[in-house]
Amino acid sequence: MAELFSFLKWFVGCSTLLFLAMLVLLALPQSKLRAVGLELTKYALAAGLVLLIPSPVDVIPDVVPGIGWLDDIGYIVAAIAAVRSGLGEREKRKLFDEIELQNLRDRARRN
Repeated sequence: MAELFSFLKWFVGCSTLLFLAMLVLLALPQSKLRAVGLELTKYALAAGLVLLIPSPVDVIPDVVPGIGWLDDIGYIVAAIAAVRSGLGEREKRKLFDEIELQNLRDRARRN
């Protein structure tokens, strides 16, 4: 039982730090730092959700085998959604970087 509480304390602490980091990043003005930071927090969220799957902490207890796995399936779906969102943000950021680089090259040619 002590191991469970140790795990819960560790998990709640990490989740709190992740939440606070996300709040700080959302308070920043639009910038590359904010975009990269939010992308990384999405990956950290996905990793945390994957860690919840084998953990003994369940929203729906595993008393009934089929129904008890619903929360684990939800964690998997949410982790996949977080990773897809992070990858989408990365592609969008790369596209904007290419456009910005092209604009800088055009300005340099004019001068």
